[in-house]
Amino acid sequence: MRTTASGLPSYAVVTPVRDEAMHLGRTAEAVVAQTHRPQQWVIVDDGSTDETRAIAESYAAGHDWIEVVSSEREHRRARGAPIVRAFEQGRRRLQRRPDVTVKFDGDLFIPSHYFEWVARVFDRDHRAGIVGGVALVHDGTRWRLDGVDTTHVNGVAKAYRTDCLEDMGGLQPSMGWDGIDEYSARSRGWHVHVLNELTILHYNRRGSKQRWYRSRWEEGRGNHYMGYRWDYLAARVVYRMAVEDPPVAGGLVLGAGYAWAALRGRPQVEDAGAVGLLRQEQHDRLVGFVRRRIDPAPPPLPGGGPAFWAGAPPDRG
Repeated sequence: MRTTASGLPSYAVVTPVRDEAMHLGRTAEAVVAQTHRPQQWVIVDDGSTDETRAIAESYAAGHDWIEVVSSEREHRRARGAPIVRAFEQGRRRLQRRPDVTVKFDGDLFIPSHYFEWVARVFDRDHRAGIVGGVALVHDGTRWRLDGVDTTHVNGVAKAYRTDCLEDMGGLQPSMGWDGIDEYSARSRGWHVHVLNELTILHYNRRGSKQRWYRSRWEEGRGNHYMGYRWDYLAARVVYRMAVEDPPVAGGLVLGAGYAWAALRGRPQVEDAGAVGLLRQEQHDRLVGFVRRRIDPAPPPLPGGGPAFWAGAPPDRG
């Protein structure tokens, strides 16, 4: 796999963007500054109405490894399928097959060593399938975790071993793509690594460009698509009613989206292994909650992870 001058796995980045003029320049500066540079970065403009396209093209003009393309479709602002379609379009523009393919949002800031550390994980663990850092979002006062679950790689920045991505058949074009992908990978024997020592600043909250009820509705439909257990979904609705803004209504709309999809017989992901693993883990979490057991943390990477690996000889034993 060692195909770069640095001896680390090669990678390419695909960034679907729409109306990210406020933040794209910051993101581009962070990518350009990486100590382990991507072999190619494809920015897919998904119908922007602001200066996003001009900003992206200004960086492409100065770096021959950056390319800007237009989305093949026009659509209303939405999460899920449109993002995956734009990502897949970007993948088709890659000139060489990279060892690692990264889906990366256009409103992020990462440290200059971000992709070097991610690449080191792929280099050390030949079964590493999905790797990423921990995303933080600003709540108006301070930076806090973007979501409460740090056992999954946040969808804003997901690095896939290309072999793993192809083994899964690519990403699912639906809400829930960034959850079912990890179960699909793990059910095929790939490993998922969340690097909690590696932070990502996310400047827009998930779903912030949609009205809150549309975002929660689509999330509920995505949970149905993923094959969520009804009892786990019910527990999630109650939890979200208590913690989300607006109170109560956010959780109810999420549950309504799930119920609508179930009653209408909407399609669900056709990956029995992934759905089976998801439902088993949800069962275990419900049982653990009743018995007051804490979910076990994912196993740590050997030797302390990439923060300790830099400059050290590899140990694949």
